[in-house]
Order: sequence, then structure tokens, then C-alpha cells
Amino acid sequence: MKKIIRLIIRLSLFIFSYFIYLINLIFICLKFKNISKYFFIYASLICSRSLGLTYKLNKEFRFKLLEKGIHISNHDHPLDIFVAQSIFRLPTITTVDQHLKKILPFFEICLRNFGHFQFNHLDHKDRKSAYLFLKKICNNKKSVLIYPSGSIYTGIDKRFSRSISKLSINNGLKVIAWQLDYKDISKKYYFYKKDVLKFILTRFISEEIELYVKKVKIFIPKDYSCEQEYHDMLLSFYKD
Repeated sequence: MKKIIRLIIRLSLFIFSYFIYLINLIFICLKFKNISKYFFIYASLICSRSLGLTYKLNKEFRFKLLEKGIHISNHDHPLDIFVAQSIFRLPTITTVDQHLKKILPFFEICLRNFGHFQFNHLDHKDRKSAYLFLKKICNNKKSVLIYPSGSIYTGIDKRFSRSISKLSINNGLKVIAWQLDYKDISKKYYFYKKDVLKFILTRFISEEIELYVKKVKIFIPKDYSCEQEYHDMLLSFYKD
């Protein structure tokens, strides 16, 4: 009975989030860009709740989210896409459209409208264009979100992009490093395996999964003598 009630509630939330997403599309068509962005954020937030995700963020962490600079985070879970949109609310480079465009109409348009850059990580030209996109944002002294590992299939301890330290030093921007984790109350883990529909259906009946901040630290580029030292310190944050 408990699972049935949970399923009904989450399905209702999911349908409501989809409705908000469609309203977001309407505002994009009407060229109300800023208004549509808010609807996109809240569609993502409500959708994440429909999948059983809860957020544990105290006031200190919420203030850190407002810090201007390059926000970076580990990328270990498919629900990170909701964290990026609902919590960070910053432009980023992403391949998520390759996974969600089949169930969300005109999803690429929504991503571009919000300020995200879609690219194919397997294409060298696309990767170069993605870097130039990040460089342009940083040149304008605006905040951005970057996942240094680039993929949930590659651990941040195995791949950490050197673009972070380079962009930070060249533009005098702080790096706000976040280490996030998920606590599955049921102690069961449901793996993504690139099957979006199956993952969503599984999450509808799963126990809640809680996002929490393990630690966060602000790095200032002028505190380091060279780019290599800066890169090593950023990487060590996630290894400690």
C-alpha cells in the first residue's frame, strides 16, 4: 500500500513538472526568455522530487551557491542533471540532450535558452567549441558550472580537466569546489545504464534519495605560484 501511495504522489508530481516544462516552452516561443528560465528551473526541481530526490542544504551552503566564479563538482550520479538545473542554476556544457530529447519535446531549445551549451564529447571540434563557450563566459566575469570529470562514467580522481585552473587564472575568477554525495535511505542503488525511461520508472517506486554536501571550498588563483600547483590542489580536494 505504501508503494502504491508513493507511486501515485510521484506520478502526480512528474505530470505537474511536465506541465510546467510545457509552459516554459510557451514563454520561449513568446520570447519571454527570463520568465521561461524560472519555469525551467522549477520544472526540474519538481521533477527531481517526483523521482524521490531531496536536498539537504544549510544556509552556509546556500550562500556559497551565490559566490561568483567557476563552480565545479563531482559528477557521479544521473540525478546530477537536476542538481545542476535546480540548485546551481548556472550555464554549463552538457550532453544531457542526447539522453532526454526523446521524452522532452524541444529540449535542445530549452537548454540553449537557459544558456547551456550542448556538445558531443566524442567530437574533437565540439569539445573545442565547448571550451570556447566556457572561455567566453569567464572572460565576461560571469559564473559557470563545470564538471571536471566530464562524465558520470569517469571518476573525478581519474580525469580532472586542466581547463578549470587555466580559466580561473586567466580571468581572475575564484573556483568554488563542491563535493556532493547521495544517501539512499533504502540502501539500494538503481543504476542508470543509459536507459532513461527505465531509470525514471524505477525511481517512482524507490525510497527517497538525499543529496548532501560533503564539503565545499573556495580557491583563489593568486594563492598559487603556477597553474600546475593550482591544478594539483583542486584535484587533491576531491582525493582527500
